[in-house]
Amino acid sequence: MRRPMMVTTSMCAALILLTSAAAYADIALQSYLEGALAWLRHRDNNPAIAALVQIDGKIAAQAAIGSRALGHPEPVTIDDRWHIGSDTKAFTAALIGTLVDGKVLTFEDTLEDSLPKLAKTLHPAYRRVTLRQLLSHTAGLPALSNTETEFPAAIGAVRSVRGVSAQRMTLTEYYLARPPAFPAGTFHYSNLGYIIAGAIAEAHTGETWERLMRKHVFEPLGITNVGFGPPGHAGRYDQPLGHGEASGQVPLDPADTGSDNPAWMGPAGTVSISLKDWAVFAQDQMNGALGHGKLVKQATYKTLQTPVSENYALGWGAWLDTDGTPKLLTHEGSNGYWVAAIMIYPKKQTIILAATNFGGPAGKRSIEDLGSSFVSHLHLAD
Repeated sequence: MRRPMMVTTSMCAALILLTSAAAYADIALQSYLEGALAWLRHRDNNPAIAALVQIDGKIAAQAAIGSRALGHPEPVTIDDRWHIGSDTKAFTAALIGTLVDGKVLTFEDTLEDSLPKLAKTLHPAYRRVTLRQLLSHTAGLPALSNTETEFPAAIGAVRSVRGVSAQRMTLTEYYLARPPAFPAGTFHYSNLGYIIAGAIAEAHTGETWERLMRKHVFEPLGITNVGFGPPGHAGRYDQPLGHGEASGQVPLDPADTGSDNPAWMGPAGTVSISLKDWAVFAQDQMNGALGHGKLVKQATYKTLQTPVSENYALGWGAWLDTDGTPKLLTHEGSNGYWVAAIMIYPKKQTIILAATNFGGPAGKRSIEDLGSSFVSHLHLAD
């Protein structure tokens, strides 16, 4: 995380902001947020950028500025959906938590026990790897994140496989038959671990990860403004479109398969969601850290939020306070055309969400600097 960067509203007072007309709990904070977003958008040339701050269970400030697509007049709104990339992992880990509470799985289930149909092809080094290790990036798996060097093999493996669940299981079999990329127990960030965890959930329930997410996570929390893959419809500009620096900031058609990672990547990073509904999930995670969450049992929240290695828990970057409870839960996500980040400070009762429909280093810098500025402004690191 970058060092705090102070952003002042005087830098951008002349810019027009597209925000909600609702009353806010903190007028000064709302003004600060609007100014910060406008300044960052001007600095980094983002098509659009949005953020939400929730304190004590209520939205204290929220704003969205810019265009859904460069070259088109439709403005973003605070109700639009944003692709959150790898921030999806916290949702997938929570889903696994609901299946653990339902006694469908356990976090200590081994790959050998979880995938009996792969017993003949499973590499011996993976046999005792657990579901907890898959979700904490300590299973020894390759990253499966580089579209140029890693994706061709994965795409080739599923080229003739029909159905996204079948593709996830095919990838599971393909990679688990090969030697590990790293020693099990060491931290190496891996999208593949989450794809395999999703495949295990699908194998044990007979339902797709997408349906399981709606049934066990979204619906119980009342989350409705959510989907999978890029939001919106081709040619309608009814939602923000992703933009990539390498493509010259050309807006990507959501119907184009190249506008997102393949659907089989789902458990690792394809959720798109409004900031308000994302805040609902974040609030439940914060409530869980404080002992009164709604989605899973208290012991399960603790498992999800306790670091396993390198300050990474299950779907969360997690830093604990001296009493062993979470001081900060955070994650950043991007598919190359969007960047999004979440920060939860349970003991400060504060949630910060931010997203831009501009991928690459500039979008990442915008989101990280925005987060740092709010940490400083709200004294969250004190």
